[in-house]
Amino acid sequence: MAIISKPQPGFEFIGGSVCLDFVNTVHRISGKLYYEGLTSYSNLLAWSRLAGLIAESEAEALQQKARRDEEKAKLVLERALLLREAIYSLFMAFISESRPATADLETLNAELMQGTSGARINLTADGYQWEWRQNEEGSLDQILGPLARSAALLLTSAEAKLIRQCANARCEWLFIDATKNHSRQYCRTNICGNKVRVRRHRSRQQSESPGKMEV
Repeated sequence: MAIISKPQPGFEFIGGSVCLDFVNTVHRISGKLYYEGLTSYSNLLAWSRLAGLIAESEAEALQQKARRDEEKAKLVLERALLLREAIYSLFMAFISESRPATADLETLNAELMQGTSGARINLTADGYQWEWRQNEEGSLDQILGPLARSAALLLTSAEAKLIRQCANARCEWLFIDATKNHSRQYCRTNICGNKVRVRRHRSRQQSESPGKMEV
């Protein structure tokens, strides 16, 4: 299946967790990549800024650093995409109640070990919170640690049972179902839900058309 990409993709944040929004930077059909949103390190920075992982000033500084070391920026992007697919596969294994691939767990753990350490509890105005030492500020890979940590925390939380995959087979984004009765089927009801209903309507029309009926 050919992968479609655009130089300036639009990003949406509907997953309910930053790691799920990260997974949703690509569209899949039957689990295979179809539309890639992170085609460059610049795209990764743009998404990270919109996701609140870095400030605009940090994004500009990292962009300048990436221009000076394009090879390293390319390697960081490759790591980011590998981490994204590992997170996706781990959540899909959780949803299907199947055993995850060892390689995916190793990829997540590698980024956790490299990007976060020195965990401790801090008392804030909102109560107790975890704090980790992150990758060195200003490093091209500084966003990977927080993404790996987000995935690890979600996988081990009660919310993991509420992770769903969009019922639109031409989307397949992941999201946390926070509805009262936990019956949400689509990541975006007004988009994916409508598209599925339109396809079903057209399919019924075709099956019921005179040319299809037996005489």
